[in-house]
Amino acid sequence: LPLEKAVANDDQPHLVKVFFSWDTPIGRGRAIGGGMPSWLSAVVGSWQVSGILNYYSGTPISITTSTSPLAGVWNGVALRGNIVSSDMKNESFQRGDFNFGNTADPMNTYLNKAAFQDPAPLTLGNAAPYLSQVRNFGTISENLSLQKVVRFGEKFRFQLRGDFLNAFNRPQWGGLQTNVTNPLFGQITSVSGQRSIQLGTRLDF
Repeated sequence: LPLEKAVANDDQPHLVKVFFSWDTPIGRGRAIGGGMPSWLSAVVGSWQVSGILNYYSGTPISITTSTSPLAGVWNGVALRGNIVSSDMKNESFQRGDFNFGNTADPMNTYLNKAAFQDPAPLTLGNAAPYLSQVRNFGTISENLSLQKVVRFGEKFRFQLRGDFLNAFNRPQWGGLQTNVTNPLFGQITSVSGQRSIQLGTRLDF
């Protein structure tokens, strides 16, 4: 029963989300270039930069093994793995060395495989439901937007904008295999989070 005391599966110790919006001080009547020609101000002036910054800790992981300690009889939770070492991470794992072409490459091994074992028959394993000592990878992502609004008289407003989702193209590693009986146990098997750019215009009247 003491093993049941564990963090929740969605536990994230640190979570920061920042929103900002900044009107650039460039253009006619502004701090920079206040006397510039109107045509030049229409091109380089009155731009607005905004963004949403996301920085999250990773969620805990759950180590599992065979589906049941006694097939056909046991009606409890899935069998958990045994933890035999406190060094649960593979210290040689480097994110920048991830092999995209072969997810089975040993270089993609995130967990220390020697720290976990398949429990003996008729035992449940000593791993807690969710481990806070080792976690999935967190989220680091910046979404930026650049926009400009041009007014035509009192009735018309034209907006030009560009949105840069995951602007710095930060990869998100995932697909961690946590079943100790799987040949790919402890390895990262997927990468997502590529940069996405979208451009748009809008006319209000």
